[in-house]
Amino acid sequence: MSGLFLFLYFMASKENINSYELFKNLKSDRFYENHVRPIIIADNLRTPENMGSVLRLAANIGAEKVLFVKRVSEDYRGWKIKKTASGADEKIKWHFINMHELQNNIPVDYKLVAIETAESASSLFETKLPEKSAFIIGHEIYGIGEELLLKADQTVYIPIPGVISSLNVTHALGIVIFEWYRQRG
Repeated sequence: MSGLFLFLYFMASKENINSYELFKNLKSDRFYENHVRPIIIADNLRTPENMGSVLRLAANIGAEKVLFVKRVSEDYRGWKIKKTASGADEKIKWHFINMHELQNNIPVDYKLVAIETAESASSLFETKLPEKSAFIIGHEIYGIGEELLLKADQTVYIPIPGVISSLNVTHALGIVIFEWYRQRG
């Protein structure tokens, strides 16, 4: 019991650090004085929970905007997107577009970087990601649609050494955008 008591005592006496205080020197305003903001493109996501998580990640990284490409008009439960986004839906630009509108929503000097396990993909950890990146993630089951995948300038995959060889689409996005951030120094 003494080990358990010490553990509980340590946990109870441990001081929590406010994340704002911890990260105040890394705020996006300072970082983006020297770097451009990434764009996130979500191709045909099926769940509002994943959409909300994408918005939250976009706000975490300070993305320029999020584009939800939809092939079929669907009525999403906005409250589910908002709940998962935890306020990010009000702090980041985002909207739904169709495939034909994509080109008008991405600056011409941005590179489309697909996050996909495709034959032409290179390992994320052996790839230099462009500073002006528009990251593409795909449908939770089917991945990025072929039409959009063919438009990508670069395709990366995340090496997975464990017994499960897939990631949730939002987890994959998180890994890639923070690798992009790490590469910016």
